[in-house]
Amino acid sequence: MEYFGIATIVLTALIAAWWWKQRGNSAVNPAIATGALLPDFDCELEDGSVIHSQSLRGKRAVILFVRGSWCPFCSEQVQSLTDHYRQISESGGKLVIITRRPLETTKRVAEQFDVAFDFWLDKSLAAATKLDLVDQQDIPERFQEDFGRRTILPTVLVVDEQGVIRYSYRSPKPSDRPDPVSFMSVFNALG
Repeated sequence: MEYFGIATIVLTALIAAWWWKQRGNSAVNPAIATGALLPDFDCELEDGSVIHSQSLRGKRAVILFVRGSWCPFCSEQVQSLTDHYRQISESGGKLVIITRRPLETTKRVAEQFDVAFDFWLDKSLAAATKLDLVDQQDIPERFQEDFGRRTILPTVLVVDEQGVIRYSYRSPKPSDRPDPVSFMSVFNALG
């Protein structure tokens, strides 16, 4: 009987360790925790000019960090947001997409649906590093020449007019993305 008790404890510990590992990077990230002030960071616009996270102050914003146009999950996520874009922009809000490289595919999706997302580039991953959003897994080798070895962890933030993070979701794996209804309900409640 004692053997089964020990076996149960060991099995429970193994399951807990497996579950913790499966959670990946979904643990609370202090840099982007709900209730925290959005940290200051800089990105580039595609024309090379610098844009600051502070430029979002005074507006509600949905900020989407995506891996790149080579990622089918990112392209699908951006496409799903086209349904919510008008709701965000008509309320005076901003929808910002941040990636390491230009999103030609994603921009075509935005143009197809006649939406004007704000595209910010984090070419050196400086913003992602500051926010602890660098994916430590190498991207698929066939994309590394164009996109580098590292990329951004898929993340969604909803920020209020004062720059306070009201919703934060850092995906634990590339295929896991929050349902837009979950963060749009937070965005709408801010208005």
